[in-house]
Amino acid sequence: MAKNFSQFFAQLVIQKHSTFPSLRLYARWMNRNPAKVLLPFEPTANPSLKKEKVISLDPEILTKTKEIKTSELPTQQESYKDTKVGDIKQNPTQKLKFKKIKSEREEKLKKRLFYLSQKKVFDDNNELIYEKLKENDGRLSSLLVKLKSKKDRQRLGQVLVEGWRLVEEGLHAKCKLKYVIFSQLEDLNNLRPYLPKTGTVLYKIPYKEIELWSDVETSSGIFGVFEMPKPENMVRPAQPLPLNFICDNIRVPGNLGAILRVAVGVGCEKVLLTKGCVDLWDPKVIRSAAGAHFRLPIHPSVEWQEMSNYLEQETSIVVADSNAKIDDIEDHTEFKEVSQELQIPVVPYYGVEFANMKHITLIIGGETEGISRDSYHLAATSNGLRLNIPLQRGIDSLNTGMATAIIAFEIRKQLIKAWTKAKLERQNVLSS
Repeated sequence: MAKNFSQFFAQLVIQKHSTFPSLRLYARWMNRNPAKVLLPFEPTANPSLKKEKVISLDPEILTKTKEIKTSELPTQQESYKDTKVGDIKQNPTQKLKFKKIKSEREEKLKKRLFYLSQKKVFDDNNELIYEKLKENDGRLSSLLVKLKSKKDRQRLGQVLVEGWRLVEEGLHAKCKLKYVIFSQLEDLNNLRPYLPKTGTVLYKIPYKEIELWSDVETSSGIFGVFEMPKPENMVRPAQPLPLNFICDNIRVPGNLGAILRVAVGVGCEKVLLTKGCVDLWDPKVIRSAAGAHFRLPIHPSVEWQEMSNYLEQETSIVVADSNAKIDDIEDHTEFKEVSQELQIPVVPYYGVEFANMKHITLIIGGETEGISRDSYHLAATSNGLRLNIPLQRGIDSLNTGMATAIIAFEIRKQLIKAWTKAKLERQNVLSS
C-alpha cells in the first residue's frame, strides 16, 4: 500500500510541476557562480550584488527558444552567401582576381611537375624542389629493397648510405647523387651547399617510414643513393704514403670498416680486397668506415692470380701475423712440399726499417680464417716478412683493425721521420 502511494505521489508531482525533469539535469549543463564573496575583514553593509539573469526551465519555453534559434540560422547563412557570392558575381574585379590566383597556382604546379620530371634540385627562386611521398609508396619500397640486396646493388650500380655526413662525404668526392630521402628539411639544408643543380630526386617521407628501412636503432632521418664509385675515378690523397693494403678474407663487416678507416687516416694509396671478403658496400661496413669509401681507391674481389697487376714492381710484402711460428702449416700434409718456401722470417713490427723500402704492401688476415696460403706464397716469392706484435702472456691476438692501426702508423712514423731528416740535410747543404 505504501509503495503504490509513493508512485501515485510521484506522478502527481511530475504532472503538476512540468519543470521537474529539467531540474534534474540542471547541474549538468549550468555552472553556478556566486554573486559576491564576503570576507570577514570587509564591511558587509549594503553589499552590491550582481543580478543574474533568470533562466526559465519550463520545457515549453526551452523548445520555443530552440525553434527560434534554428529558424534564424539558415537565414544568416543565406544572407552571408548572398552578400559574399553575390558580390563576387556582380563585381568583375573579384572575378579577375580569382582567375589570376587560379592561373598562378596552375602555372606553379606545371613548373613544379616540369622541374620534377627534369630532376632539378632548385627552382627559379633558388628553393629546394622535393616530392612528398605517403607511407608504403611503391617507388620508395622497390628502390630500397633492391639497394638492400648485394646482387641488386651490383646490377644497378648504386649504393645506399645513411646520415647527412656520409652523403656530404660522397658529394665532396664528386660522386653522382641519384636520390635523397629525408624526413626533415633541417637535414636537407645541411647538404644545400653541396647539392648538384640537376640529376637528383628529392623525396620527403615520414620519419616512421625511415625508421622501418634503417639498420640502426635511432635513425638520422636521411638516406642518400649514389652511383657506385669506380676506383680509377676516386680522388687520391694529396701526398699518400707508398703503402698498399691487401685485405685477406676479412669477413666481419666492422673489422673491414675499421681497416678502411685506418687506411684513410694513415694516408694509404689504395686497398685491395681479395675474393672472400665481406661486401664492400654492406651497411655495417659503410657505417664503421665513416666515409672512407669516398676517400681512397678500393678494389673489391681481386683474384690472387691478378694481384700482381695491382701491385708495384718494387713493393715489399709484409704480413701482419700474430703467430710466431708456422706450426699449423707444417702439420698439414698438403703443404709439406712448399713448407720450406713458406718459412718466412718473423720479426716484431718495430724492428723493421721501413724507411729503407721504396714501397710497402701490408697483408691483413681475418680473425676467423687467418692468413691464407696465397698470402704466404706471395710473401715468400717476394722476400717478404711476417710482422708480429708482442703481447702480454695469456693474450692470443689483437683485433684486426687495432693490429692494422699499430703497424700502419709505425710505418708512417718511420717514413715521415726519414723524410724530415732528408729535408733538413738538403737545407743544410743548400745553406752551406
